[in-house]
Amino acid sequence: MNKTISFIPLQDEAKGSKTWGLEADYRAIKGLIERQSLADKRIATSVEAKEKATAGLSEWQRKKIIRYVDGNVDSKLRVSDLSDQVRLSVSRFSKGFNVTFGRPPYDYVLSRRIEAAKYLIASTDEPLSQIAHACGLSDQAHLSKVFKRLVGTTPLKWRKSASVAQSTQWDYLTVGTRQGSGHLDQPLAAL
Repeated sequence: MNKTISFIPLQDEAKGSKTWGLEADYRAIKGLIERQSLADKRIATSVEAKEKATAGLSEWQRKKIIRYVDGNVDSKLRVSDLSDQVRLSVSRFSKGFNVTFGRPPYDYVLSRRIEAAKYLIASTDEPLSQIAHACGLSDQAHLSKVFKRLVGTTPLKWRKSASVAQSTQWDYLTVGTRQGSGHLDQPLAAL
C-alpha cells in the first residue's frame, strides 16, 4: 500500500493569505478507517460479553449450599469450601452465588450465623460469648456488632423480647446442653 502525505499551501480567499494544509493519499485514509472500524467492532464485542448476564447456580447447587452452610454454621466457612461443594471454580461460584442469592457468599454466611444466634439466644440461657463461638463468630463483641447491624437491636434486647421459634433447624447447636444451665461446649453427661 502506497502511503504519501504531503503539505500543500491552501489559499484563504477571505483573508488573502496562505496556510499549509495536509494532503493525504486516499488509500492511507481508507486503511486507517478500516482499522478503526475493526477496533470499534472488537470493543463492542467485548462490551457485549461483559454485559451478558451471568447464570446463577442450579437448583441442586443452591439447595446443597444452603444445607452445607446451615450444617456448618459453627465452623470456618471459606468461599473455596462452598465452591468445592458444587464443583465450580471460586470465581464462577461467586458470580453465580451473587446472581442466585442476590448477595456475596460472605454476607449470606454471616446472615445464617445471626439466624442461628437468634435461635440460641431465644432458646437458651447461655452467655453471649458461648453463643458467638457456637455460631462461628470470633467473640461476643463480634456477635453484638454484627447482630446490631443485621437485626437492628442488641442481642440482650433480642433475648428479652424474643420467643423461641418453632423451628428445630438449629437444634444440633444445643445438643449436649441443658437449657438454662451448663455451657454449649460442655456435654450433658458432665452436668
